[in-house]
Amino acid sequence: MSKFPHISESWFKGQKILLILLAIIILVFGIYVEQAQEEGNYPLYQVIILWLLLLFFWLWFGNVLLFRAVERSFPKALTADKRFGLQLLLSLLFTMLYINVSYWFFKNRYTALPPNDDQFMLLNIYGLLFLIPVFSVQFGYVFLKKWKKANLEQEQMKKEQISSELITLKSHLSPHFMFNNLNILSSLIAPKNMKALRFLDGFSEVYRYVLQNNNAELVVLQEELEFLNYYVFLLRQRFQEELQIKFEVADAYHNHLIPPLALQMLLENALKHNIMSPEKPLVIKIYTTDAPSITVTNNIALREVPDYEKTGMGLENIKRRYQLISKQEISILNEGNTFKVDLPLLSPKKI
Repeated sequence: MSKFPHISESWFKGQKILLILLAIIILVFGIYVEQAQEEGNYPLYQVIILWLLLLFFWLWFGNVLLFRAVERSFPKALTADKRFGLQLLLSLLFTMLYINVSYWFFKNRYTALPPNDDQFMLLNIYGLLFLIPVFSVQFGYVFLKKWKKANLEQEQMKKEQISSELITLKSHLSPHFMFNNLNILSSLIAPKNMKALRFLDGFSEVYRYVLQNNNAELVVLQEELEFLNYYVFLLRQRFQEELQIKFEVADAYHNHLIPPLALQMLLENALKHNIMSPEKPLVIKIYTTDAPSITVTNNIALREVPDYEKTGMGLENIKRRYQLISKQEISILNEGNTFKVDLPLLSPKKI
């Protein structure tokens, strides 16, 4: 386990040989200089070499540690320009502090001359110039790392999309065939049976929406809610008084984005895991918050779910899609009597 929790173990492994070599050289040379000082027969250039070795060692690896610590401590809390500003500020403070303190220490310990203002100024200028290659290497490292990660995520999304398309092809009949037969069925239903016609129309709209948006990454919340209203209509025909679904969605968030069918999956999840009856109905609430987010809650009355139904794919599917699209996390909370899932609403301006 690293003593620096924000720095990756792989980075230390890659730098281990250089760190050990430099540490050994500095240690041996430092012991030699100390012994020579006690005997009073060491040339000044040896002290200068020791100081320069220590200077290079600490300025390089100290600034690298600071850079990586900020990068890993504030991956989302700060924007890229603010992270850069913080990294630059910390590096400047560390570099100036180390140069001035170490110069003062070596000057007073190993020479008879007092510290010189001109030397102070020159060393500080060199220290600032030294930050240029340090930052260049670190930004190159971060850019390459993020570029590789983006490529991997893009490949993963392509694989998941292909997998989703294959599942869709296997599980659905031809859309034209389905709609043609739904139209025929609609014409066969007696005009007086309006309830059956409304159910058929609702089913057609649900099926149409699933086909149109199954492979989309995001949809507008208003479209998702319109689809959900048709889906809820179908559920109410089946469960009657056993199911209560309440909407409290602010109009201000209708243009925000959400992964398609995410809300439908949460409703399906609540229905699958809970017992319901007219006396103790399943109550599902769907409402928006100022986060902004959309929250789905339901009262808990758990039923025994057969093993073959325990896929766990619904919530995991939603989690994975949010991670790939926006890097944001969904919130899942079991409060004992209530199950709550909070989905971030994505602003169109930030996508």
